[in-house]
Amino acid sequence: MSGKSTSGTADRSGRNSYTAPEQRRPSSPVQSAPVKKAPIKPVQKAPKTKKQKGNGGRKAIVISAVILALVFASLVGLGVYANGLETIFPKVSMEGTQLAGMTVAEAADALIANNVGTDEDKTLSVSLPAGIEMTISGKDSGCYLAAPDAAVHAYDVCHGGGFIANTISYIKCALSGMELKASSGDKLNEDYLHTKIDEGAKQSSLALMESSVDIGETSITVVKGASAVQIDSDKLYNTVKEALVSGNYEPIKYTAEAVDGAKADEIDLQELYDTIYEVPVNAEYDPNTKQATAHVTGRSFDIDGAQKLWDDAKNGDQVVIPLILTDPEITSDKLNSMLFADLLAQKSTTLAGSSSARINNITHATASINGLVLNAGEEFSYNKTLGQRTTAAGYQSAGAYSGGQVVQEVGGGICQVSSTLYYCALISNLEITERTCHYFPVAYLPAGLDATVSWPTPNFKFKNNGEYPIKIAASVDKTSNTVVIKIYGSNPDGIRVEMTTSTWQLADGYGAKSVRTVYDKDGNVISSKDEAKSRYYYHTSPSPAPSPSASPSASPSASPSPSSSATPTPTQPVTPSPSTSVTPTSVTNVVA
Repeated sequence: MSGKSTSGTADRSGRNSYTAPEQRRPSSPVQSAPVKKAPIKPVQKAPKTKKQKGNGGRKAIVISAVILALVFASLVGLGVYANGLETIFPKVSMEGTQLAGMTVAEAADALIANNVGTDEDKTLSVSLPAGIEMTISGKDSGCYLAAPDAAVHAYDVCHGGGFIANTISYIKCALSGMELKASSGDKLNEDYLHTKIDEGAKQSSLALMESSVDIGETSITVVKGASAVQIDSDKLYNTVKEALVSGNYEPIKYTAEAVDGAKADEIDLQELYDTIYEVPVNAEYDPNTKQATAHVTGRSFDIDGAQKLWDDAKNGDQVVIPLILTDPEITSDKLNSMLFADLLAQKSTTLAGSSSARINNITHATASINGLVLNAGEEFSYNKTLGQRTTAAGYQSAGAYSGGQVVQEVGGGICQVSSTLYYCALISNLEITERTCHYFPVAYLPAGLDATVSWPTPNFKFKNNGEYPIKIAASVDKTSNTVVIKIYGSNPDGIRVEMTTSTWQLADGYGAKSVRTVYDKDGNVISSKDEAKSRYYYHTSPSPAPSPSASPSASPSASPSPSSSATPTPTQPVTPSPSTSVTPTSVTNVVA
């Protein structure tokens, strides 16, 4: 046998014997000296708790991010839905009428059915001292909406903002609803309200003085010693405004307050002056009545002179303050007697060679300006008056100048009307505020006296810079095949205008200058000034009918070349003979 032991004990040589792992078994304890065991160090465990905490935090962040993303996506989706609606948002009502989910038309019908906004307007009655009654329009003050307008207002409240604002509005409506009023005062017309309040306060102040103040046609009679009271316009304004904004149209009664510290024998002459003061206002032409409006006579008095009269009087005396009356320059009677009494200008231009489409367009244009009246200071705009030329408006395609070319254009030919009108405006001595010459010369008027138009530009404009209204008469005379334009007005001073034109040769066309000279009734020159300069090019393609002249009215070869020292040669004046029944006569030196 081998010297190795299979019992796992040490052999005599002191070497340990090998024992297979599966053969090791706990043996019976052998009594020997107790073995001192080394102290066992506690095993350090991995920080599982911290690791779990870190993992949990990241999970929470991820979950929160997912939730936020879902919320954001939901809000975006809700916003897309809300902004895509064509109806009023949920839970929206107006004065008790539910409008949720309705279109504007449906909302208007619902409001009318519930007696909301059925009146065209609502009025607020205000009673002022001395029996003065004042009526305030809710509509004019911006505080009342009729049913159709109220429905639009309800829709705009929901959809009137941007994407985010509309989305927030939808959420608010869905959660808590929205109650609207047909009189929110969001668009309060403060100018209207102040004007009405000031007028009412003025009338009341006058009426309050009637017991001691008599305002006659030529004087004011004041009883010295009358008690002083006043109308607080600001307080009255705020009271009326609060009622309108809240939709309360119950009548208001206002009571005047005594002036603090006022003495019985004192008078505020400045306040009295402000109360009776009137600015003179000219009469104007009323297109509805076709008559002059009522003029306003100016009214004032001498404050210093009135103070002296007051100081010299005793309590109980009547102080008579003379009024200063000033008539306006144009009274109603004067204007009615002069309305369109004079023919200021007239001009006929030929339609020879024009197509039926071109004549159709010219007929439409003359009809648009025929009968038009401009009061003093008003401006005429050709494009604004005619509007855009479209087939729907009755215009047809005809030859026209555009971009330096002859083209077929809807409304072609209407420049003949604007040019003829330009000519008449010059002869009527009106102020030209916008005018552009044609690219090519025209045959129906001399060079420098035409005015081209297109949509939206160029435009032709002039202003009635006179003192009286003017009226345009425009038509197509089929007998003579001409465009006829006349301007009527008032010419009490008998002035007349002459237009002179001159031309000069250029390499590819020619230039033209017009001069306006104004004469008085005795033939004396009042003024003479350069009116306009024009630049024309020769045709390289056929022109629209009627064909322009091949050369300007004054032969370019006979005129000097343009230079700083060259002076254009004016054409000789030719005076047309006006109707013998019209005076004074407007005169021009050119014939077209």
